[in-house]
Amino acid sequence: MSRNVIPLLLQPLLFLGSLSVLAAPPATVDFARDIRPILSDTCYHCHGPDQENQQADLRLDLKQSLYQKHDGQVLVLPGDAKKSLLYQRITATDPAVAMPPEEAQVRLSSEQKELIKNWIEEGAVWKDHWAFEAPVQVSLPKVASDPWVSNEIDAFVLAKMKERGITPSKVASKEKLIRRVTLDLTGLPPTQQEVTAFLEDDSTEAYQRVVGRLLDSDRYGERMAMQWLDVARYADTNGYQTDGERHMWRWREWVIDAFNSNKSFRDFTIEQLAGDLLPDATTEQVLATGFNRNHRSNSEGGIVFEEYLVEYAVDRVDTTATVWLGLTMGCARCHDHKYDPISQREFYEVMAFFNNIPERGRVIKYGNSFPVIKAPTRQMAMQLKDYQSEAARLRERLDQNSKAIQSRMTDLGETVDMVKPVIHQDLMIQFNWDGTHKQKTYEVEGKAKDYDVINTGEVDKELYEATVIDRDEAQFVEGVQGQAIKLDQSYRIGGGAIVQFAGHQKLTLSTWIKVEQPSTGTIMSMLNPEDRRPQGFSWRLVDNHVQVNFGPRWLDDSVRLKTKQPIESGQWNHIAFTSDGTQMARGMAIYVNGERQELDVLLDIFTGTYKTNSTMVIGAEGDQHHLNGLLDETRFYLRDLSPQEIRSLAVPQTPAEIAGMKQPTVAQSEKLLHYYLDQVDSSAQGDDYRKLRALESTTRRFVETIPTSMVMQENADRGKTHMLIRGQYDNPGAEVTMNIPKSLLKGSDGQTFESRLDLARWIVSDQNPLTARVIVNRFWHQFFGRGVVKTLEDFGSQGAPPTHPRLLDWLAVEFRSNDWDVKALVELLVTSSTYMQDSYVSETHLRQDPENIWLGRASRLRLPAETLRDQALAVSGLLNGKIGGPSVKPYQPEGLWKEIASQAYDQGTGEDLYRRGMYTFWKRTVPPPTMVTFDASSREICVLSRSRTNTPLQALALLNEVSYVEAARNLAQQMMLTEKSPAARLRWGWRQVTSREPSDYEVSVLANSLQRNLKRYAADSDAAKELVSFGESIPAADLDVSELAAYTAVASMLMNLDEVINRE
Repeated sequence: MSRNVIPLLLQPLLFLGSLSVLAAPPATVDFARDIRPILSDTCYHCHGPDQENQQADLRLDLKQSLYQKHDGQVLVLPGDAKKSLLYQRITATDPAVAMPPEEAQVRLSSEQKELIKNWIEEGAVWKDHWAFEAPVQVSLPKVASDPWVSNEIDAFVLAKMKERGITPSKVASKEKLIRRVTLDLTGLPPTQQEVTAFLEDDSTEAYQRVVGRLLDSDRYGERMAMQWLDVARYADTNGYQTDGERHMWRWREWVIDAFNSNKSFRDFTIEQLAGDLLPDATTEQVLATGFNRNHRSNSEGGIVFEEYLVEYAVDRVDTTATVWLGLTMGCARCHDHKYDPISQREFYEVMAFFNNIPERGRVIKYGNSFPVIKAPTRQMAMQLKDYQSEAARLRERLDQNSKAIQSRMTDLGETVDMVKPVIHQDLMIQFNWDGTHKQKTYEVEGKAKDYDVINTGEVDKELYEATVIDRDEAQFVEGVQGQAIKLDQSYRIGGGAIVQFAGHQKLTLSTWIKVEQPSTGTIMSMLNPEDRRPQGFSWRLVDNHVQVNFGPRWLDDSVRLKTKQPIESGQWNHIAFTSDGTQMARGMAIYVNGERQELDVLLDIFTGTYKTNSTMVIGAEGDQHHLNGLLDETRFYLRDLSPQEIRSLAVPQTPAEIAGMKQPTVAQSEKLLHYYLDQVDSSAQGDDYRKLRALESTTRRFVETIPTSMVMQENADRGKTHMLIRGQYDNPGAEVTMNIPKSLLKGSDGQTFESRLDLARWIVSDQNPLTARVIVNRFWHQFFGRGVVKTLEDFGSQGAPPTHPRLLDWLAVEFRSNDWDVKALVELLVTSSTYMQDSYVSETHLRQDPENIWLGRASRLRLPAETLRDQALAVSGLLNGKIGGPSVKPYQPEGLWKEIASQAYDQGTGEDLYRRGMYTFWKRTVPPPTMVTFDASSREICVLSRSRTNTPLQALALLNEVSYVEAARNLAQQMMLTEKSPAARLRWGWRQVTSREPSDYEVSVLANSLQRNLKRYAADSDAAKELVSFGESIPAADLDVSELAAYTAVASMLMNLDEVINRE
């Protein structure tokens, strides 16, 4: 890659004498550039690829059709417009034959008709749509040797400028340059120290060093990721009516890390689209696939699951096609695309890649919905590895001494009376039923965070005491161990809030049970007596089959399971129910006598947020479905026990009894071994075992703190994908298989696609003509304010043609051949003379190129919403520079969520209020109001570029919103504490926000404003106190309040300067 080494500040003197104003030569008419867009706008609706709307059996989008005879006459006769039926029809005055017809919404202008005529007269040369042709390496224009050219980009830009007689602008001042490139690469302004260092560096490599430093900054990854969050429709809630919270911030961290580590954009693409399918995929690669789980998801009751499964798959198709292909593929959902060569069948062939995910149409209201992974941060992963290494070391030592342990484990000494149960870890409630209906309660950790706002208040103390209902005393008989409770139709045990848990609580319920004949009755229940609908939790027998119903509505929002085999009558059986907290049938199990049972899943759609009521009853379901039978050793654990632990619970013999056996079973030996090492053995091995068990408990608690993230995953058995007639989920048509639109498969004949991984690899292959162009065009837009192709999301027939097609192809080929190196591309862009130009708009430039399409100057751009806030926090000294972590909730108008979403907004405190804007909690139905004021997207759909508006609301927000007023006060405080004299303070403040020294006139304006405000606040101390009290940060106590208020007003004015809120 060539680089001109002419010193930066000498370039203005050189290029001014090297350019001459050249008139643009007469151009030939280009079909792809000039004619196809006209036909697409005015003709393709009836004569394009959409078969449903095709008229007169005529297509103008196909080469073979355009030159054929129609109605006995050649449609286009190269070289002769008058004999071409196309030209005759568009110039006809008879409404009966004129095209487009009178009722058409779009008409041809006289200039467009003349352009079509000229194209035919010049030979009517056809060209396929430029975007569907592979980019090729192009030679540099002859102006590449011009002194103004710093790198290859400038050669292409300068050649276009010369064609139009445009002269480049001078290089921007060093102050403007460092401010511009620092904002562009980090989203933050440069510090005064960084500006000073750049100004004092007179070497020819000074600017390159600044760029290198910024690319190596961790802030670079944050700035680049900010753009990608819009693309990926990232948000912290599901959307739709409930719009409950989800947790995808670990995916956001992955994006930041990917940009900072300069992950190849090829890998960046493959991992986000199909990281889960890579061989030996790492946690980070699977985490990346959260890209296509960021879409909106519905948790409303009553929805049709199949409908929303289609909506999710359609969103993935549309987003993937928009982001990587620059195509409006979603237009082909209901019919063939009206303008681009994408049929409806091809749309569903692409959807087949995304239609095999083990998800449900209705998601969990609060939290992440399956499929999910545990996604530890680096620090967490290191801690977890340490725990695992220590556990492995302890297990190895125990294994080395296993023979010695087994030889002595039957020697229990005098410890025949157990102080605590054999399986006691995480045991919370125990009913041993030894002559009492009262429970034993143990203090344990592990209660799940309760997302629900219901049933979270204080519970009466009496609800923690078991009571006998409907008779005076409970009945007890001989049990498995000691006594058992005998239940019948005459009474039940009320437990109140003794056992109470949320749907996402890990838990185990365990009991011994005996019925004399096949029975139907309830072991334990927790219902809502005020709700007549079947709901809550119920653990019961149904003709001796063990059944569990769990959820807020058993009919449509619950998990309901039943064992395929009944338990035996006339004998004791041990039964247990476990749940891993996922609220899915796959995460629940029922055991009988230590063996996991095959289950009939009666319902598996527990998505609502739910916590059981404080209405526990043992022996009945409310006041119905009484149990006629015996219960013994009924327990509640705050985790899902392991199968081995369940087997030990199902062993009726005590450790002492097992120790006396000659040939104990495997399960009996497991129970004895665990008891011996856990409660008896005082040797080093006993210590190691107890350390291991404690470490396992610590590890479990730690794993619970590891964040989850939703990811992509494939169903084991691939389902079928059908075309959907008119796009309706319930109107399937022909079956389709995974494939790519034929118009994009040039040079890939015979290629088959069998997975998302195949799709991802094709997207970044040389056979795909679009992706490299689409991506470099978006980076170009990011740094120049406008894409080479203006329509970032549409490279199809309706999209804008490239202003610099040869430049676009050169960049695409360079990007691809350079291993998709993003930092190298960004460096190339920001070190070009094109980028380094001044943004001043001369009268000549305004007349020649008002929109700056031909790049004769730098574009002046309003800062994005997040950057505006980050800048205010940075210059005021408030910014919390922490990178990554969960989203935070800064200031916003009180009651906004309550008014719109009927939910409470729990504003953050402390340093959370001063995190960067990209970490702000994003609720789709109520996005951050100040961000939206400055054109942030709602994140409901993929957005490639935000609109840029200027409204009075924006000015009001910058002047009055809490964050900006608080930042102004802290900036004022810095001004006062850093400098002594008013003039020095004003100069320091100006340089802090603009990165340049103020002129004498500018200082005088600030000084006059300061004097006015000093008088105002000296006369109104209450107003001064109110102004400096905005926000949670505390003003310095040794500063005069009235003076601080006056400087705050000046600081606010500085932060609202046009050159501060814009990138110049």
